[in-house]
Amino acid sequence: MTEQAHIPKVAVIVGGGTLTALAHDPFEIRDYGQAGSLTAAELIARCGAISDRVALVPLDFTPLPSFDMGPAQWLALCRLCEEALRAEPDLAGFVLTHGTGSLEEAAFFLSLVWDLPVPLVVTGAQRPASALGSDGYMNFFQAARVAACPEARPQRVLVVLHGEIHRPAEVTKTHNFGLDSFRSPDLGPVGLVIGGEVRLGRAPALRAPLLDWRGMGPLPRVDILHCHSGGDACAIEAFIAAGARAIVAAGFAPGYATSAQAARLEVWIRDAGGLVVMASRAAGSVVATSRNDGHGFLPAGRHSPVKARLLLQLALAAGLAPAEIARQLAS
Repeated sequence: MTEQAHIPKVAVIVGGGTLTALAHDPFEIRDYGQAGSLTAAELIARCGAISDRVALVPLDFTPLPSFDMGPAQWLALCRLCEEALRAEPDLAGFVLTHGTGSLEEAAFFLSLVWDLPVPLVVTGAQRPASALGSDGYMNFFQAARVAACPEARPQRVLVVLHGEIHRPAEVTKTHNFGLDSFRSPDLGPVGLVIGGEVRLGRAPALRAPLLDWRGMGPLPRVDILHCHSGGDACAIEAFIAAGARAIVAAGFAPGYATSAQAARLEVWIRDAGGLVVMASRAAGSVVATSRNDGHGFLPAGRHSPVKARLLLQLALAAGLAPAEIARQLAS
């Protein structure tokens, strides 16, 4: 066999975001995109030095800014990856570049449905591709190394930024501009990438896919209630009128709504079969308490409000009962 035959092959999908965005000013790190963005092929060409370590294959996808990405696009990514793996069964894995604003949501959603036999590694950047000192190229290289790593295969979906490997359920963006913005506050990263060397340490807890994404239709409506001082039931009434199947409360730490909000949510559960999950605006687990148990609220566990919402949407689509949903939230 030739040396080239030993180089693992990784497919690259540009989903959009800062990593591939371009500005006219190399010092611009706040307002960019007016100069266009890189395609997957152009990103690979700019990172030509990777080619002797990972063979990168571009896949065609229509990128969007992170605030416009959602389940429809993430399901399209699943279909694209399945088709690519069918066409090239020797692919070692996939790298997805994604806007960091919703990167943690994208990675978490994909981790709940991903059933392909190779890993998907999600990465992004805090500085655009045109900036001096851009972190995107190193993040991209390190994500490709993780995607090509045989030890990553059982992990299914991972997030790689700033030399750290994170579990989608645990990672969150903590800062608008800091290069080390992505962190897992409770347990830390599951591994590191030092240069091009992948070091997987703590194995992430694996969960079976919640449902088969191939036949998935529109997901049930689930809304997030932001709890704040003086909060009333106005937003709750709007969510119910809009057809919400469940509501996630982004509560006061360590997981409480105002008395007015809690009372209205309790009535909704009792009279209309609503489902309420209590999360927190702060980091850390939300656990069961006598007050929330009395209202009929399920604790979100370590899930942030946005991740609890996605889990609820998929769980409701799968027809899970509240007791099973509670078990999923606790995992």
